[in-house]
Amino acid sequence: MTPIGSVFDVFYGDLQTAPMIRECPVCMECVLDRIVDFPEHDLFVGEIRETYAHESVLTDGRVDLAKLKPLLFDMASKKYWALGPALGSCWDIGRQLKKR
Repeated sequence: MTPIGSVFDVFYGDLQTAPMIRECPVCMECVLDRIVDFPEHDLFVGEIRETYAHESVLTDGRVDLAKLKPLLFDMASKKYWALGPALGSCWDIGRQLKKR
């Protein structure tokens, strides 16, 4: 197995416990709380302690999903997916429906 440091430029955050890949536009440093065992897979539940993001994916100091263009993995279909455009603003859509 190839050590991660020989493939990517790695760094360690405040916790100093897990390597993160500098080339990734967003890295989140987490503390594991528990593992939930399911028949097909395990679910890892944790607390995000710190988020590291490149300036190129930020808008007003926050991660901008349109700039980030995240890659999503679906275990069921074994395919990668991308997000589409925003569909509307939270709460505003519900208020519009309620007025009808």
